[in-house]
Amino acid sequence: MKKESIKLHLSPYSIFQKRQTTINHAFASAIAPNDEYHEKTINDAIKFLGQDPEKDLFCVYCEDSAETWDHVFGLVKDLKFSGYGHVIGNLLPCCKKCNSEKGNQFWLNFLNKKAGNVKLKQERIEKIQSYLEKYLSLKMDYGNIQKVCTQEIKEYEDIKEQVLNLMKDADRVVASVRNRIKDYEKNKKS
Repeated sequence: MKKESIKLHLSPYSIFQKRQTTINHAFASAIAPNDEYHEKTINDAIKFLGQDPEKDLFCVYCEDSAETWDHVFGLVKDLKFSGYGHVIGNLLPCCKKCNSEKGNQFWLNFLNKKAGNVKLKQERIEKIQSYLEKYLSLKMDYGNIQKVCTQEIKEYEDIKEQVLNLMKDADRVVASVRNRIKDYEKNKKS
């Protein structure tokens, strides 16, 4: 870590700027489809990846110990629900480092950028591609959801917008509080 990294902590925090992504993700997660947990299905999927479901899993991207599950296709795209969800075919065991580095990138682009043995990388690509073909159901079309659930989606989007606007309002109020406290401290010293 470099000393300059402290700058992030020394600047005013913006609720909206720091948490807009979190809110969009929370709303997308809530509407996203999810599979039910069935041990046999999970075991079969993990075995398909060449892993032992009875042992600790490893990252499909780098083979370090898995610590989380990567959403192969992110739940949010352009601040809206992407159509992909919490389904077996969209989840892969992953280390935190790869999950963080991959972010919302297309999985193939991420894997191709990683350094390492070309043959091993190609094997991983083929394994993941086969896994996606076998286990990933079609994504939900948000346009169709809007047609089928017009009123509900309008209400859902309105609520999300209200939450984001409340965060902006909170930022405005907090900026005023910070300024008034600075003025108070300055006048107190005079």
